[in-house]
Amino acid sequence: MPRLIALTGAGLALAATASLWSLGGALFSFHMTQHLLLIVLAAPLLVLGGIELRVPPLVGWTAFVGIFLAWHWPAAFQWAARYPVPQFLELATILVSAWAFWTAALGNGPFNGGARALLVMTAAVLTDLPGVVMLFAPRAICTMPHENAAAWGLTPLEDQQIAGLLMWVPANLVFFGVATFLFARWLRSSDHPVVTS
Repeated sequence: MPRLIALTGAGLALAATASLWSLGGALFSFHMTQHLLLIVLAAPLLVLGGIELRVPPLVGWTAFVGIFLAWHWPAAFQWAARYPVPQFLELATILVSAWAFWTAALGNGPFNGGARALLVMTAAVLTDLPGVVMLFAPRAICTMPHENAAAWGLTPLEDQQIAGLLMWVPANLVFFGVATFLFARWLRSSDHPVVTS
C-alpha cells in the first residue's frame, strides 16, 4: 500500500509540475519536455500506483496515438502555445490519453503480455514520426509563437532538433524497455504455450 501511494503521489506531482512548468513556454524543446514528463513518467506512474483509466485497449491506443500526432502538427502546436485555454487542453488531453494507453499496457486489463508489448511497440513507432521529422528537417517548422531560442544561445532549428532528439531517444528507451519487459514476461508465463517436439 505505501508503494502504491508513493507511485500515485509521484505521478500526480509530475503531472502538476509538467503542466505548471513556466519554462515550457521558453523553448520548443522545453515544451516537448513537458509532453515527455506527462507521457513517459506521470501517466505510467498513475497506472502503477493503481489508478487506472479504463477504456477498451484499442480505444486507449488510438486516442493516445491520434492525440499525440494531432498536437505535434505545427499549426496545432502553435495555436496551443499562443493561448492559455488551448495549452491547457493540449496538456490535459495528452495526459489523459497517455493514462488510458498505459492502463491498457500496464493495468489489469484483458490483454496478455504479448498483445501489450505489441501495443507499446506500435505506439512507439508511430509517435516517433514527429520527433524524426523535427530532427532531420532542413528548416525550423515547429517554433514557439514568440521565438526566443537566441536568448538561450540556440537557433530555432537547433531548438527544434533538440526537441526531436528528446522525443525520439528518451521516449523510445521507455517504450521499448517496457515492451521488452512485457514480451519477456509473456514468454515466461503460462499465457504462452510451450512447443515441444
